[in-house]
Amino acid sequence: MKLDFSKMHGLGNDFVIINNLQLQHNFTASEIKFIGDRKFGIGCDQILIIDPADDGTSDFYYKIFNSDGSIAGQCGNGARCFIRYVVDHGLTTKKQIKLQTTSRIISGQLITPELIEVDMGVPEFRVGHIPLLLPQTGQYQLEINHQTLKFSALSMGNPHAVINLLNPQLLEDDNYLQTIAQTLQQASYFPESVNVNFVYIVDNSLIKLRTYERGCGFTLACGSGACASAAALIKQNLVHSTLTVQMDGGELNIDWSRENLLMRGAAVEVFNGTIELCAN
Repeated sequence: MKLDFSKMHGLGNDFVIINNLQLQHNFTASEIKFIGDRKFGIGCDQILIIDPADDGTSDFYYKIFNSDGSIAGQCGNGARCFIRYVVDHGLTTKKQIKLQTTSRIISGQLITPELIEVDMGVPEFRVGHIPLLLPQTGQYQLEINHQTLKFSALSMGNPHAVINLLNPQLLEDDNYLQTIAQTLQQASYFPESVNVNFVYIVDNSLIKLRTYERGCGFTLACGSGACASAAALIKQNLVHSTLTVQMDGGELNIDWSRENLLMRGAAVEVFNGTIELCAN
């Protein structure tokens, strides 16, 4: 089966976007892995499927797959690319676009041709909604390599852990970060695993972030991770309610001055193509 696709990225976090409105194909895990394979397929961090919404209110169903074939509940960078795609490809004429996901409803709009704003909803800190199988507290502890690390936990439609690093040099230590991230992802108290965010506070309006994502490891940027990290630090009164999150792939602007958290950033279409779908 020949499959049309678009390759897009948000701050270097790259996606294959497939318009499935007419095709209505039920993608298998092996097909998703093939599409996401950088050597034998197209290659990307995640695959975004545009399906018809079935909740009676949303404009589209925003289905997200990790490149390993697993399903993701949310992706902030992907949401900006998704919104840019449906507007640029004439799938909607609406200014405000509502997206149904597996975990929550989000909405977004093009502020300028280069800037997309997404309403990511309300950050969820209740353990039962993350999910996190630990008693509810403000901070949680991880014992690893004879040290105790504190982390925040929350959901932005997908589970996140946020670790505030006091030494900025640790952000460059891949082995150190990966060991911590994989330990948390494999912990029994995160039954759906977790995206792990490492942050360093530069000042009240700027943080640096690296995220180790479920299903794909380190990425150049993570939109939901930027939102989760900002929310965790704002909740602790460590930063202002509007701030910039700086990642390897670029910057996002986060605003949690009202109930819902807003994210602003770019989305870029790189190329369009057709591939013969093969799961072998």
